[in-house]
Amino acid sequence: MNTSNIKKGLIVLGLASCMLRVYAHARTQDDLKETYQAATVVSVTKVPTTGDYAYDVGIRLGCTLYVARYKSANDYVPLPVNDQVDVRVGNDSIVARVSDQRIEMPLVKSEGIADKSCASQPESVSEVIPAGTILPVRLDSALQSGKSQPGEIVKATVMQDVHLGNGDMLRKGSLVTGHVLQASNLGKESDQALLSFQFDQVRLDNRDIPITTVLRTLASEAEVLAATPKPASPDYPDDQTQIGGDEISYGQGGPVTVGPEVVGANTSQGVVGHFITDLVTECRGVTNGNTSPQAFWLFSVDACGTYGFGDAKIVHAGRGDPVGQAIVASNRTLKISSGSGMLLRVVQSGPDKRNVRD
Repeated sequence: MNTSNIKKGLIVLGLASCMLRVYAHARTQDDLKETYQAATVVSVTKVPTTGDYAYDVGIRLGCTLYVARYKSANDYVPLPVNDQVDVRVGNDSIVARVSDQRIEMPLVKSEGIADKSCASQPESVSEVIPAGTILPVRLDSALQSGKSQPGEIVKATVMQDVHLGNGDMLRKGSLVTGHVLQASNLGKESDQALLSFQFDQVRLDNRDIPITTVLRTLASEAEVLAATPKPASPDYPDDQTQIGGDEISYGQGGPVTVGPEVVGANTSQGVVGHFITDLVTECRGVTNGNTSPQAFWLFSVDACGTYGFGDAKIVHAGRGDPVGQAIVASNRTLKISSGSGMLLRVVQSGPDKRNVRD
């Protein structure tokens, strides 16, 4: 091979290498543009077809409603209404991640959402979620002493609309995220199994709001299922006992009672009630004068501690130092499965978080 051909070959290789770097950079930029974001399934509507079953799935992402077409051969949609999903939106399709599935669907339409929650809001709010607000959540992550790792992400879903005052609302289906602090089993260094975690932020419309919370109540998946209404008919569900013992009367709007005292009302999403403020426990009620009705979901208004976890106890709820860190302990291996329920009480929130004391 002569010198001229060698030079030409080197030039071609150099150009190819340069093009590969440019392509890799462009691909990386495209990937960054198409990162997954948390969204909520708001509707699933069957579409009459002559072939496979088809559904229009409404997905709310921030202040935009996307409608995508899902086709199924077995009349099943793995995207239940009110479920939180991670999505990636393209020009003509939307990709949803559900558990281990990656579901790609063609877009039918997209439109802006015209409600108060999507109005422009100030960048800095000293207290976005009032101190004392209860967040009723269902755990989407599984935790286990000895297996969960410090730093591991913990996710939960808000299970009932939460009124924040001034007409604002944290919607059912909003994502709450946090992380594991410690997970240790019985051993030479400890006479108990421990799980410690904290929640760091909640997704409010299209913003991630920093929060600090107290773990008021923890219930197992079995307790949650037992307290979930099983209606005898759409209009008149059976009497139901809440986690903690409150009784719900027949029908939506029926009273919730503790003994002879009416403490709240049943709604289509769960109980709305008031704190019982004379609790002499870690769960005692109002913070900074917040006397607004609270969302208790499937829990009694005086529910406190753990339900369905044997001897497991909340040994540190997060009220005192270290504030916001919850510690649950047991004399045996401790498992908190996905589907478990919690009542979190907000201590402080927002970009200008302030320390709040009872």
